[in-house]
Amino acid sequence: MSDQSVPLRLAATAVLLRNSDKGIETLLLRRNAKLAFAGGVWVFPGGAINIDELEAAATEQEAAVTAAVREISEECGLNVPCQDLIHFCNWTTPAGEKRRFATWFFVGNVDGDSGKVIIDDGEIHEFQWISPEDAITLHHQGGLTLMPPTYLSLSLLTHYETSESACSALAVRKPHEVTPRICQFQDEIVCLYPGDAGYASINPALPGPRHRTVFTSRGMLYDHSGDDVGLMPMDQP
Repeated sequence: MSDQSVPLRLAATAVLLRNSDKGIETLLLRRNAKLAFAGGVWVFPGGAINIDELEAAATEQEAAVTAAVREISEECGLNVPCQDLIHFCNWTTPAGEKRRFATWFFVGNVDGDSGKVIIDDGEIHEFQWISPEDAITLHHQGGLTLMPPTYLSLSLLTHYETSESACSALAVRKPHEVTPRICQFQDEIVCLYPGDAGYASINPALPGPRHRTVFTSRGMLYDHSGDDVGLMPMDQP
């Protein structure tokens, strides 16, 4: 199947935060294992942007915010005002995948309403509020299936002590934008990112700077190393 035959759909995702006695927590939803895309994976609330949302908006970002608010309501029953969502990154599904999305990522504080989560038991089968550190630990132990954008967003959140400080910091942080390139190297799946020596040629064996996520037997591991990556780490403030 050629890349041109796979339509690139616009989408929006919301990283919802609250404070707890243990520090910052984020809402993760487990997708129905029978779904064709990311079945059984733990994700942030989100989904595709509708045509009417695009037609009614002045910009793509405005449509993405509207879609994020709608998806939050549909998937977990929370009501989040548009102005409370802060854009902090964009991820586009790698070429060659059967479904491709260009996704806007937002972050928002829902501390006061976080106890009102309601899932539909259709597309979403389970939810949990969890600290970013615990989510990453569970992932490495095999107890939480994640995708790279979720993993790296969680890693970024580990640097903040409260939901307010996270939102304030991400509001002024330059958003990163990435389209991974997937390949295999030494029996492991590798997601290459811009700045990696092997990104342009999709050759992870090339010497030079490393900017990649590797799928290992211990879960995903993010590597941003070398003097010439040229891009800031996606897991750092």
